[in-house]
Amino acid sequence: MTGPLRVPQAVLFVALLTSVAFLNSFGGQFVYDDIREVERNPHLQPLLPPWQAMFVGNGLPARPLPYLSFAIDRSLWGIRPFGYHLTNLLVHVAAALALFDLVRLTLLSPRLRDRWGDRAVPLAMVIAMIWAVHPLQTQAVTYIYQRIESMTGMFCLVSLASFAEAASRQWARRWLGASILAAAAAMASKENAVVLPLLILGYDWFFVASPSGTGTSAAWLRDVVRRWWYYLLLAATWGILGLVLLSQRARYQEFQELLHSPFSYLLTESGVILHYLRLSVLPIGQRFDYGSWPVAESFRDVWPACLALAVAVAATAVGTALRRPWAWLGVVFFLALAPTSSIVPVEAVANEHRMYLALAPIVAGLVLAGLAVFDFFEARRPAVADEADRPAKTVHRGPAIAAGVIILLLVVATQIRNQDYATVTGIWMDLLQKDRENSRAYQMMASALDAEGDPEFAIQMAAEAIRRRPKCTVLNELARYHVSNGNPELAEYYLRFGYDLVRGLHPPHSRPVQMMTSDLATVLRKRNKLTESKQLCEQVLAVTADGHDLLPPVEIGISLLLADISKMEGDIGRTDTLTTRALAVARKMLTAGNANTLNAVCMRADVLIALNRHSESRELLMEYVRALRALPRRSPEQQHFLDLFLQMLRDFPSGEAAGSPRG
Repeated sequence: MTGPLRVPQAVLFVALLTSVAFLNSFGGQFVYDDIREVERNPHLQPLLPPWQAMFVGNGLPARPLPYLSFAIDRSLWGIRPFGYHLTNLLVHVAAALALFDLVRLTLLSPRLRDRWGDRAVPLAMVIAMIWAVHPLQTQAVTYIYQRIESMTGMFCLVSLASFAEAASRQWARRWLGASILAAAAAMASKENAVVLPLLILGYDWFFVASPSGTGTSAAWLRDVVRRWWYYLLLAATWGILGLVLLSQRARYQEFQELLHSPFSYLLTESGVILHYLRLSVLPIGQRFDYGSWPVAESFRDVWPACLALAVAVAATAVGTALRRPWAWLGVVFFLALAPTSSIVPVEAVANEHRMYLALAPIVAGLVLAGLAVFDFFEARRPAVADEADRPAKTVHRGPAIAAGVIILLLVVATQIRNQDYATVTGIWMDLLQKDRENSRAYQMMASALDAEGDPEFAIQMAAEAIRRRPKCTVLNELARYHVSNGNPELAEYYLRFGYDLVRGLHPPHSRPVQMMTSDLATVLRKRNKLTESKQLCEQVLAVTADGHDLLPPVEIGISLLLADISKMEGDIGRTDTLTTRALAVARKMLTAGNANTLNAVCMRADVLIALNRHSESRELLMEYVRALRALPRRSPEQQHFLDLFLQMLRDFPSGEAAGSPRG
């Protein structure tokens, strides 16, 4: 790093080193949410129309641009993980290059030019390299699904760098336009992009307006007003995020129930943030999941962490008011973490991918602080004869060697961490070695072992998961998977074990017992064990006699199952009563497009036909045909029911089918 370093060389070095650090990630398999949202997501194909992939997740909220990129990968690579890892790496390289440009332009800004300008390119390169190859980034890069995080961070960095370019080029409109477009893309990628306009406004405050640093707030505001159109369009990008949140609201668990109180969550996050900082400096003991992280109940539980963060926030606030450039690092760090690590409770209290963008100010601060300390002592070292003609400020060999060693160690650590993602069981075994109480690790090990054909070991892992988190539904999920794949015998094996287990942990009216009993009864019906299936159904319905409510899907499913058995027994009267009950619950508690509702409609219409009440059946089918056609997007399951209902209408006697809906 001695001697001049040109921008193209630095760009090449950053891209190559980042690629080397993550090259061994290409052999990794789909893990955790990769499996559900990428590998088994039917909405990702076909690619056209694109909005199906962009706005329909497979259980989790769909973020439009990342999900579109998953669909493009599906069209190119099928379900081979290699191509998805390649795209993740390309996104990360683009983010690293945007960070390089942002740091370079910032060090060349009027506020910092005299101090760092002659070393802007090598310093920006080192900062971008350390950030890009840091093992803390593996969850956002090696874990395919978290492309959502890296893509959002990439667009945020591109938007900031474009704004910095515009500021250095007399506010060239093409760069301001690029900043707005990148901001819009960030909003269409993930919710934490909400802070981007504030980051850009902060950059304007610290490094653009009144370069001397002595200008008043009023003068800065006048400068901002001159760029009113830019900030107006930038703020308008929040509308994109609002539309995404509105369209996906039903899929955010945080909108369905308050998982933690805001105060308790804030207290907990103080310790989490200090953990993030520790991993930033010493990336040892990384975990894929922090489900067992204790939630703080009082200030006494975490007062040292709260005090430390309060001091850091106060220092950042004072530095911001005084327009001290170092305070910008604190602003970026705290704003980047604010959407997930403040007073807004989210499901997981900690996740390493949340540090994707927040790691940048930490790396920049450590690199610049380290070099400043070196300069301080270097300036006080007695000069020797052969240094008389050396420029006052160059990048010396000492810092260059230190940076090289650190980068090399980080590359090795990242490659080692990538190996944990190489297999589905690898990442969860690594987690269990570090956290024996993590229920999700046991749950996912059970799923992985089941996929590998080891049901005995899988059931042991599932039992450990349920004992640690009694509401865990891993056995139900495995059973449903095997039923859909034509293996009800294995499904029954899992559910019988689960039935005995949950009854020992919960009262008969509890949600886990209701779900396990309902699923077991369904599987027994599929295996023609009608007597036992009927007994279990009656057992579930009996809890209502004690004043307990049934879960709507359970009540509908049990009612339809009993109706089916009653129909086989020739009891059409009870079949009529049970299908009426199931449809009434569905109408009251569920949406028209819900699979349970559509099942109830299908069976109720069939019973009405059996009772020769054809007009009622036709009216019911037409009602739900219209409802399904009115949906802006239909899932494959909803399309199946629509086709089925239309076929049932076509099968009516000609005198009864009048008024059937046309295509």
